[in-house]
Amino acid sequence: MSDLRERLGRLPLERRVRFLALLRSGEQNGAADVPVPRAPDAAVPLSHSQNLLWFLDRVAPGSAGYNVVLSFWLHGPLDAGALETALAAVVGRHEVLRTSLRESDDEPRQVVLDAVPVRLPVTPADGPDPAARTAHARTLADGLFAEPFDLEAGPLWRAGLIRVDQERHLFVFVVHHVVFDGPSAAVFTTELAEHYGAALAGRPAEAPTLPIQYGDFALWQRGRLTGPRLERLKGYWRERLRDAPLLDLPTDRPRPPEFTFRGTRLRAAVPAAAVDGAHRLARDLGVTPYTVYLAVLAALLRRYTQQDDLVIGCSTSVRGRAELDGLIGFFVNMLALRLDTGGDPSFTGLVRQADSVVKEGFAHVDLPFEQVVQTVAPVRDLSRSPLVQCCFLLPEQPHWVDMHGLSVRVEEPTSTTSKFDMTWQMYEAGEESAIVVEYCTDLFEAETVRMMQEHFTRLLTSALAAPDRPLSGLALLTAQERAELVEGWNGASAERPDTTLDRWFAEQAARTPDAVAVVAGEESMSYAELDARAARLAWTLRERGAERGRLVALCLPRGLDYPVAVLATLKAGAAFVPLDPTHPPERIAALVRDARPAVVVASAPGAWTDALGGAELVVLGAHESSGADRPAHGPEPTSSPGDLAYVLYTSGSTGTPKGVLIEHRNVVNFICTTRELFALSERDRVLAYAAYTFDVSVFEMFAALLTGARLHIALDTDRLDIERLQQLLEHDRISVIDLPPSVMALLEPERLTELRISFVGGEAFPGSLVNRWNRVSTFYNGYGPTECTVTMIVHECAGEWAASPPIGLPMANHVAHVLDERLEPVPYGVPGELVIGGAGLARGYLNRPELTREKFVPDPFGTVRGGRLYRTGDLVKRRRDGAIVFLGRLDRQIKIRGVRVEPGEVEAAAAGHPAVRGCHVVGYDDPRGQRHLVAYVEIPEADTGPEEVRAHLAAALPATLVPHYVVVLDRLPVTASGKIDTRALPAPDAAGGGVAAAVTEARTETEKILAEELFAPMLHLPAVDVTARFFELGGSSLQAAQIIAKIRRRFQVRVSVTDFFRDPTVAGIAALVDRARAERLDHDELLGLLDGLSDEEVERMAGDRVEGAGR
Repeated sequence: MSDLRERLGRLPLERRVRFLALLRSGEQNGAADVPVPRAPDAAVPLSHSQNLLWFLDRVAPGSAGYNVVLSFWLHGPLDAGALETALAAVVGRHEVLRTSLRESDDEPRQVVLDAVPVRLPVTPADGPDPAARTAHARTLADGLFAEPFDLEAGPLWRAGLIRVDQERHLFVFVVHHVVFDGPSAAVFTTELAEHYGAALAGRPAEAPTLPIQYGDFALWQRGRLTGPRLERLKGYWRERLRDAPLLDLPTDRPRPPEFTFRGTRLRAAVPAAAVDGAHRLARDLGVTPYTVYLAVLAALLRRYTQQDDLVIGCSTSVRGRAELDGLIGFFVNMLALRLDTGGDPSFTGLVRQADSVVKEGFAHVDLPFEQVVQTVAPVRDLSRSPLVQCCFLLPEQPHWVDMHGLSVRVEEPTSTTSKFDMTWQMYEAGEESAIVVEYCTDLFEAETVRMMQEHFTRLLTSALAAPDRPLSGLALLTAQERAELVEGWNGASAERPDTTLDRWFAEQAARTPDAVAVVAGEESMSYAELDARAARLAWTLRERGAERGRLVALCLPRGLDYPVAVLATLKAGAAFVPLDPTHPPERIAALVRDARPAVVVASAPGAWTDALGGAELVVLGAHESSGADRPAHGPEPTSSPGDLAYVLYTSGSTGTPKGVLIEHRNVVNFICTTRELFALSERDRVLAYAAYTFDVSVFEMFAALLTGARLHIALDTDRLDIERLQQLLEHDRISVIDLPPSVMALLEPERLTELRISFVGGEAFPGSLVNRWNRVSTFYNGYGPTECTVTMIVHECAGEWAASPPIGLPMANHVAHVLDERLEPVPYGVPGELVIGGAGLARGYLNRPELTREKFVPDPFGTVRGGRLYRTGDLVKRRRDGAIVFLGRLDRQIKIRGVRVEPGEVEAAAAGHPAVRGCHVVGYDDPRGQRHLVAYVEIPEADTGPEEVRAHLAAALPATLVPHYVVVLDRLPVTASGKIDTRALPAPDAAGGGVAAAVTEARTETEKILAEELFAPMLHLPAVDVTARFFELGGSSLQAAQIIAKIRRRFQVRVSVTDFFRDPTVAGIAALVDRARAERLDHDELLGLLDGLSDEEVERMAGDRVEGAGR
């Protein structure tokens, strides 16, 4: 028994499948049922495998995605006529090479011709020398391959012979996959060689009679997959793939709404020692090498996707019987192999699991993949294949034949297609072993795929060296890659002055005492006046208890008083805490209680003063009258660069505000960097737009006051009125702005003739915004949480942008890492958490030591002074040029029926609509417990409806990312800190876009016909909810195609498969049908009007049209 198991383990994968299939057949049927020749007049259905490819051809007509090519060089004296005769003989033997696929009664069927003309045209390759002619031959071969087939026309193959010289020819045979699979290649070449030899010798070919044809197999397969056996197979796959996730591979480009099959392939060498090691490990574990390689790929995908639950496809043969071995045809099924890498198993453990999963899959291989998809009913969309987006294959060695005096060398074709996001193929050939990846070029750059191939080989080598090590412990990055990712993209090291903000300002005021420092409406102050007023107030604050290590809360309206109070607080040695007087008194009181300031500075007492506790209240109006006799120079400075400068409150995930502690040296470093980056000078005029409770206000104030520039404070009347803001920017000749993208979208940059710097951050925005503003200014996209002093990553956005730009690279004295959950660096292009540190890093959180320890972690790489990093909770990826791309929040990821959705991607697409001023995407559970995406969009004028926004998103995004509900609001609700107030968002049903628990009935005549006459009978349902998606109701691809055919006959309009997939609901299809009928009626009406006109009237109207066009 052990000997049998060992021998079975050594069998190639395909032969193992056959053995298991035969064993299974004997167990279940006693004696194996066999396919037999069909009756001459029998209608021939498609096989299950063919059915899937026929449907995919309907989805993407005119695609060469499923073309297969056999090409090989023939060296020696070739008889082209004999080769054509041999090809005709092979075609004559195999019905499938004389077959086309046509619809009959809404069902696709195989139509077999008794004979087809067989020609093998000989085309001479052009070129002055053999190398040029060889290259031209390959170009001609690529042309033969790239031309798509019409499945209804047939035959579904073409051949050509390209002559390089008398002794060198390239034979090319291109065939559609629907009639040809991998093992068919061996049958074809063997028979071609035999018939060629026979034609040369003038003898009959020694070819055994074929007992059956492919059509007989299709009939037999259809007949045997019924009853309890069918239900058992469905039950297995339903449970095995329940809630299976999509493979969320990180892509270099956004996924198009429809999969195009455009692709190519890359080959990378694999050391022979690694192949030998894989075989040794397989023998030791009693498994096949396939499962070892499969486990390596799973470990790689785990690292790249951050997913533990992985589905990988395995394309395998379902021949399984001797009478099918000699047939050409499509005997392929796809196995969806689901692997669980959760819990960080050892590599050996994953190999054993893979072996078990593969064996189970083979035991249930007879259920066609299309029926697996129908049974599991995953989310369907045209942007990717259902259930399986990545495949792994271990092809058998190429089949070599004796071509009777000719030497043969296989020519590997240049692939221009990809059937999935990625297909990995491991070729074992000693020193020539290689990993070949066929990939979708819409999604991936070649450089990314090369990197993945290198990491595959690296993981394989690591796993073989230590197979019992956990997956997380297997080395993925080389030492060079790791060093580059950890150290290569950090900010430059720069010396900064050992000073404080108040000292720096005093020095600037001494240099430019008469220059205007601050403007607010009609009021202004010079640097000397600002310094003197701040000094006098500082004395009062010092007397009231403001000193080093204490806090002063500032609850002041926008105007000149605020910068005075900030500088006064710093001169007193304390740190300031901005409070917004427009916020509810309860919030102000809560922050005062948490901060416990020594002093609160306000313009007037408020309802919140009950929360003062022991704090002193300084009312500025009263201070001005009582403090006039104070010295115009402040108290003796007591602060040091490491002392607190300010505390800003930011909302936490729990909703409780948290105070962030920022030191003088943090701000000094930031202002030094921005001064250098933006070339700030005394000539600049900086707009102060941000609320004082936002850290952008720190940039605005100190970027101006520490460089001698002029600070222009936008009053509330300016901030809340776009026209007034536009006038302020123009009238005051503002040169530097830092505005929210939603505000910039409403302004007219071309009118801002003095604008020099546009600094943006904090929100997603489309590339079109950049393109408008970088024509009149230098545009920077910045990133920085409050915990890292305003901004610490920045990107200059030059040129044209089709999408939102990256956030860029760290500024001077900062580091930025993209890490996995173990705080290990991830490869380029792979999403991970942004973890940052450097000179701007906050001290921590006020009164929150536990949260400080959680978020501010030790630097495992030793890249920052101080040894701490901050975990931002933001999801990003790093481009090959080092620039960081913001993807969203880790805690905002939404999972919709196995699809992982990044709300930021949807929000960015929504921002591309000209009417949308803001968007927030959330997950929503409807009354039936189904989870959906909801997009809340801000459209102030409300002249654009949700249908238009949804259509815009459907044109830009894959169907899985298009929100089920779009809710239009005049304004998105925000919290006191300016973030989206999710608790104030209305439920979709409350907003007029929801669903009821009952079935949504037909509302129009077209919906009624579709629901009652087409959908319900096809799906065997008593009633159909017109908002329910077809595939979620149990529909299959074939049934979708049948409904499309019925729609064409019933309504006399055409609906494409692509249209059907975009919105596969009764309501969605009804809208398409009504629109098509209206267009047809308009066309018919115009034709009727023309028929009623005389020839003279038609000529006169045409003449008027031509004359009008010439004016």
